[in-house]
Amino acid sequence: MKTNILKTMAVALVGLSLAACSDVDIQSTPYSEKVTDLAYTADGRDVTLTWQLPQAEGLSGVRIDKDGTLAAELDGAVTSWLAKHVAVNTDIYYTVKACYDNGLTSEGQTVKVRIDSDAKAKAGFLLPQADESTLDDDEKAALDWFRANYPDGVVLTPADMADVYPDEISEIWVQVDRVGMPQGWRNLPSELVADDVIAALANYVKNGGNLLLTKHATQLVAAIGRVSENRAPNLYSDGAGGEGTDIWTAQAIVGYDMTERYDHTSHAIYKGLVTVPESQTGFGGDTYALEGPGMREDHNCMWDCNNTSLEISNEPNVIKGFETATNSTVLATWGHVRDYCCAGIVDFNPDGDYLGRVLCIGLNAYEWNQNDRTNEYQSNIELLTKNCLDYLKQ
Repeated sequence: MKTNILKTMAVALVGLSLAACSDVDIQSTPYSEKVTDLAYTADGRDVTLTWQLPQAEGLSGVRIDKDGTLAAELDGAVTSWLAKHVAVNTDIYYTVKACYDNGLTSEGQTVKVRIDSDAKAKAGFLLPQADESTLDDDEKAALDWFRANYPDGVVLTPADMADVYPDEISEIWVQVDRVGMPQGWRNLPSELVADDVIAALANYVKNGGNLLLTKHATQLVAAIGRVSENRAPNLYSDGAGGEGTDIWTAQAIVGYDMTERYDHTSHAIYKGLVTVPESQTGFGGDTYALEGPGMREDHNCMWDCNNTSLEISNEPNVIKGFETATNSTVLATWGHVRDYCCAGIVDFNPDGDYLGRVLCIGLNAYEWNQNDRTNEYQSNIELLTKNCLDYLKQ
């Protein structure tokens, strides 16, 4: 443990005035005795304050202010307090005051805390559960790619989430993709959707952390409260799939045949991706190839915007209604779709209490391990993912 004890700075005292808990000055009281020897020790970003209590009658506890704002009120003869995960590269002033039975508070003693760090925020990959042997083949393939391409990244388990902070891990990828998994976020792996883990994920996004949710994990956008339960992904499948000879793609021009087109082909998540021409697919224009012929699982987890259960406006169209209702941008639909029917890649913008961004990929074609062969367009799956993580890190 590195110890850094600084000279403490007493708050100026005019006469013998004291501040009550309401910060109203009380003149000429006998309770001027204050704490002494205030110091701190730092263990990483956890800071422990220590002090000596005054020898005075009626002492009931201490009050701790952080930069002039109440941080804690402690009862009894307490002589230390732990501040977890303090901000780095910032001067923070902690003031400790003695409190008395009559409600009065002494003048304080103040210490400046500064933890310097040049560490940069990292990317994280949250496992559905700690035991990696339980992962689906597509989840394992995604994890292996993450480890190989983000050597400074952090692989997290649900038990780690209580201690994850956006200034250390600025983005977290959650990939769940399983045959036979029923619809509904509560049916995701139980460790992932435990109450404390969902609360930690919600707090992470509220504090500015960003999530990349892929395949069945897109349902977490409702679990953390970023959208209401009735606006969770409602176009869902979990089948074993079958053999196919066509190419599965993503269409980034939403409403291709409609009066209003939403062209997202210049968005950062598509940078460098290989397209296949309309002449080869019969789809609307060039679309982004994600999975070639072979065995493909049937795993959509996205949004049918025509479904009235979403309670969205259809003026001027259901895509715009969905975006308005959820403060989001629909970046892609199925490759063959030329109207406004569904949303397969959705970027949920910071909104209200949620300061972070949530990017969801629920397209069937986003399959990390094509079971009977190497996916002809595996490089597009990987580049799309890298682009998404780069976009979220900005």
